[in-house]
Amino acid sequence: MEAEKYQICSQKAGGPGEPMVLFQSESKVYAEELRAHPFTDVTLSCHFSFVKGTENLEFSWEREDIKEEYEVEDDKEYYRFFRYYDFFDIFSKLVYQFHNNTEQLEDQNSLYEGRVSVDQDEISEGTLSLLLRNVDFTDEAIYKCSASTPDGRGKSIIKLIVEDSEMPQVQFDRIDDEDVATCISKGWYLMPSVTWLDRAERDLSNHSTVEVLEEQMNGFYRVFSVLKYPVKLNEKYVCRIRETDVNNQPFRIIRKYPRRKYPRTYDY
Repeated sequence: MEAEKYQICSQKAGGPGEPMVLFQSESKVYAEELRAHPFTDVTLSCHFSFVKGTENLEFSWEREDIKEEYEVEDDKEYYRFFRYYDFFDIFSKLVYQFHNNTEQLEDQNSLYEGRVSVDQDEISEGTLSLLLRNVDFTDEAIYKCSASTPDGRGKSIIKLIVEDSEMPQVQFDRIDDEDVATCISKGWYLMPSVTWLDRAERDLSNHSTVEVLEEQMNGFYRVFSVLKYPVKLNEKYVCRIRETDVNNQPFRIIRKYPRRKYPRTYDY
């Protein structure tokens, strides 16, 4: 993570006999990218050295949507791919708030109700990390941690990417006296597609089996896949698992702009 830290210091003249007041430092940390699979728990890290306790401490976590812009060839392609959704037309951007020595969740976004927490014992040490439980694709966003005390203020930004595909670790095993390769998904899927490739990137998926490993109440499940090619122990195999139902893939704000058919003209 790249970080830029800077100080804004100035002096304010006090009255007669009063000391000069030095404004404290402000720190800003640029975005860190964090990747997670659906239905797992993640911790969004945030730490400020100027936070020494909870007295006079105010901090919050807020979210901003991820915006992506693309150029497309023509208007037909533009309307085919166009998707627009403004999160803040419906929901508040506040995820978590703390001041007056306690949590303040009255204005919290309803999507995060009961799903987020900050370790109260770590706040006094400057750790304001947010635990987000049971991550879903709607949680994919940019999260901003902001804190202020009489000793300083700062911001920390994390971009959370919820992945709809993964490449689990491949292991060799023996089943029915036959060498096989296996992989187990960490993420959860509704309609998973498992692809097996060898070193030459040849598709070996027809020689594999897929079994349901665990299932949740909402129908999402993890999978266990076995490749029986025949498998060579000195070969390299890649197992790729992806969600094939587009309705369960990550949902981002996407604004697609069609490429201009004619050069832009300017009036001088």
